[in-house]
Amino acid sequence: MTASHLMLCATARLARSLQIDHGNHMRAQGHAQWPMLAALTVRQWLDEVLAQAMLSGDMAQVGMNGTDGINGTDDIDVTAIPQGVLSTVQERLLWEEVIAEALQAEVLDSLFDIKGLALAAQEANQLLIEWRLPLPDAGHSEEVRQFLSWRRLFVARCRKQGWLDYPAYFDWQLAQLQQGIGQLPASIRLVGFDRITPQMARLQTLLEERGVDVQRHETGLAQAGQASLLHLDDQEAECRAAVAWAQARLEQHPEARLGIVVPELAKLRISLARLLDDALHPAWVRPGMVEAPRRYDFSLGLPLSQEPVVHTSLSLLRLLSQYQLEQQDFSALLQQPYWSNAVSEGDARARFDARLREQLPLSFGLPRLLKFLRRTVADTQAPLPVSGLLAHLEAGLAVLQAQPRRQLPSLWGAALQATLTAVNWPGQRSLSSFEYQAIQALDKVFQALAALDALEKNMSLAEILSRLQELCREQIYQPEAEGQVQLQVMGMLESVSQPLDALWVMGMNDHVWPPPPHPNPLLPAAMQRERGLPNADTAVQAEFASIVQQRLLHSARELVFSSAEKDGERELRTSPLVQGLPAAQGAFPLSQTLAETLAQQHPRAMQWLDDHQAPPVLEGEHISGGTGLLKAQAICPAWAYFQYRLHARALKVPVNGLDAAERGTLVHAVLEQFWRGRALQDLQAMDDSAFEAALISAVSAGLEAYAKDSDEVLSPAFRTLEAARLQRLLRGWLLFEKTREQDFQVLVSEQRQTIKIEGVEITLIIDRIDQLADGSRVVMDYKTGRKPDTRNWAEQRITEPQLPVYAAFALSAADPAQEQAEAGKALQAAFWDEQGAEIAPPATGEVTAIAFAMVRLEEYSFAGLSRDEVLPAVPALDDKKARENFDPEHFPDWPSVLAHWQQSLRGTVQALKRGEAAVRLQDEAELQYCEVLPLLRLPERQLQFERSQGLS
Repeated sequence: MTASHLMLCATARLARSLQIDHGNHMRAQGHAQWPMLAALTVRQWLDEVLAQAMLSGDMAQVGMNGTDGINGTDDIDVTAIPQGVLSTVQERLLWEEVIAEALQAEVLDSLFDIKGLALAAQEANQLLIEWRLPLPDAGHSEEVRQFLSWRRLFVARCRKQGWLDYPAYFDWQLAQLQQGIGQLPASIRLVGFDRITPQMARLQTLLEERGVDVQRHETGLAQAGQASLLHLDDQEAECRAAVAWAQARLEQHPEARLGIVVPELAKLRISLARLLDDALHPAWVRPGMVEAPRRYDFSLGLPLSQEPVVHTSLSLLRLLSQYQLEQQDFSALLQQPYWSNAVSEGDARARFDARLREQLPLSFGLPRLLKFLRRTVADTQAPLPVSGLLAHLEAGLAVLQAQPRRQLPSLWGAALQATLTAVNWPGQRSLSSFEYQAIQALDKVFQALAALDALEKNMSLAEILSRLQELCREQIYQPEAEGQVQLQVMGMLESVSQPLDALWVMGMNDHVWPPPPHPNPLLPAAMQRERGLPNADTAVQAEFASIVQQRLLHSARELVFSSAEKDGERELRTSPLVQGLPAAQGAFPLSQTLAETLAQQHPRAMQWLDDHQAPPVLEGEHISGGTGLLKAQAICPAWAYFQYRLHARALKVPVNGLDAAERGTLVHAVLEQFWRGRALQDLQAMDDSAFEAALISAVSAGLEAYAKDSDEVLSPAFRTLEAARLQRLLRGWLLFEKTREQDFQVLVSEQRQTIKIEGVEITLIIDRIDQLADGSRVVMDYKTGRKPDTRNWAEQRITEPQLPVYAAFALSAADPAQEQAEAGKALQAAFWDEQGAEIAPPATGEVTAIAFAMVRLEEYSFAGLSRDEVLPAVPALDDKKARENFDPEHFPDWPSVLAHWQQSLRGTVQALKRGEAAVRLQDEAELQYCEVLPLLRLPERQLQFERSQGLS
């Protein structure tokens, strides 16, 4: 560096800010061209000085003996140019290796977190060198002795290879400066250093000895700004108040330069960004404006692994490297636009995701996924155009399968990048500026991964993916800000490049500021306290916080310090560093979200829509849904409209093994097999061995029928466990049925029937119909879950319509109306067997009982209503228990009950046909199985109700 004046900055961001401020100043002075301000970090400048010295031959001409005995350089050969300087990642990996070797020798490696120990050892070694500490003696704790032994191994490995870690390399660079190597500027200004380490102090001394004028450069005001203290309810209130303050300032003074300082910036960054967008850029709520220039900027970015395009690449590599997959992970990948033919196959991928959830379990192997995908592409009945997805997955898998089990990181890096290319990452569409910058950052991570070759260690695929994930998580990515940034959101350690007009410093509570101490566990605590090392104890932290506090006070003309009074139920205290400030005066409103702002606008500025009326059902319009449609319409008309007319559906939540519905299906299948061709007298005639044989045969047949519809052959272990469960469950149920007093024959099991109510076709699946000795019928529906509430059968609104529909329309001969008689005739050809072939239905007979058959280990029972006592514990209409709901005045006999059911269900269908779609319900618990619950927007409606009643 030959410039006569140089700015050495604590951070690269500060250096960049100084250069921008210098350019703005020169432009304001009317200059069209100007030399760039010489502002660099210490590392950048020293690397450049020694690189120029090496190119000019200075380092070969000057002897390199006679160092000053800097602690740490005892392990450094200052007479030779290092063969390599370890990056942070390389150094950590080397620490992990030496620690693992040391612990393995003591058979302790499986008991410790090697990565955590390596981080602590790396920090301890850095502190030893930067703070020029003597090595601790062996009389300290076991942790210190272990660290010293690991350090000896680490230093020996570095000496053998000619490597230096960066703290030691800094000392080596200082030794070169001491020997007169390098051309130095006439003056240097140190900018933004809140803490000067002994190593940095040594640099300053060497520069002064070589005639360089070294001074501190203050970027703040000469006099402290006017500061005040504000107490707010909680952290969210602090965020909202700070954003509202910035919004008001910028509205009053559009050219103002403001700052918000946040101690816990990583934690609050996303929340603050949302509030700032709602306040300063409300029109940019659209997804297309996500990269539009903002008036604010953050000093801290997000981990590169959180960037969607990079996160997708890591997820793809993890997917193709694992044998066992979690369905939610693959579903999330299908929604990402950054791979395969996401544009041309986007709709098909969404439908494939829904099909995947329905047919595959929660966890499955990659071969099974590919098999399922091939079958989906080749399906002649309902094919999905996802051939590109299949081809890309197979190509990516082929690249990884061609790799050896272990190889150097650079070879793995090339293979992983080839794998991403094979799956067509980053996708079909053109990239935005932010996405392009993120991909460039990922390329640098792959370069850092390849640099691990220097350690000459072959790695497995799992190890290299873990290291890649770690590197991306540690790499903080911040896209370059565009436009005029007027509001800087910074961490506590970030210095401003020039004084601000106003500054808000939040989080001034004593558990945050001063920050709590975190001494290094591998160095003696007493030594850390005596030397004033960072994080050593509360006194060190308090002293450092006071220095930062003074710097903040000189950073702006006006400052507001804020603290929270509560964190949930916990009371908080204000930091002692700000307790002496005067209380803030004036009003400090809280910023509102965009939704809150719109909701509070004048009613005439809002457009109100009455959305309870849907289009009427047109003549010939088909509405599927069976009795579920009637149930939804009775409980909440909007539910029926969204789910059955608009066909909105919740995606199925996959599970491992069988879910509740599938277990219920198995129960139905086994009972169908058992009762086929049998009557009660057949069951009662069986002895124990015959009964067990019949039950085992039915269970086996039911499992076989289920296996035909499943994706793969059921494993022997699964069949054994499920068979045992079914035998135990159904043995009890059949023994319960054996106690029935009236003989019956099972006429229908799991049969499908179509009826018409008010011109709307309803498809029913009848679990079972028993014919009694007198020819009357009992209609049953198996339930393996909770017991349905049958009290609503006597109400105008029937919310459990399944059995009443059977009784009143499908099988009843009690209705004398001509329409019902014609419907009964039409039903003579409306039954199918389990294979879908038409069969003749049983002769029409009067339904005298309907009941839910509760097949549960904790309770075997029937729940329903009957004309006469024909089922155990099912009350007849004239029983006292039934009359609690079925008032004799309105329900004098069984035909009146059937007539009520017909009238109620017809009314429900008529409301459906009229297009009634209001969000109207009596009990929110009835929406337990509603698949469109978010569309009903119940919380918003509750809030509207409370506001209209003046409750909030």
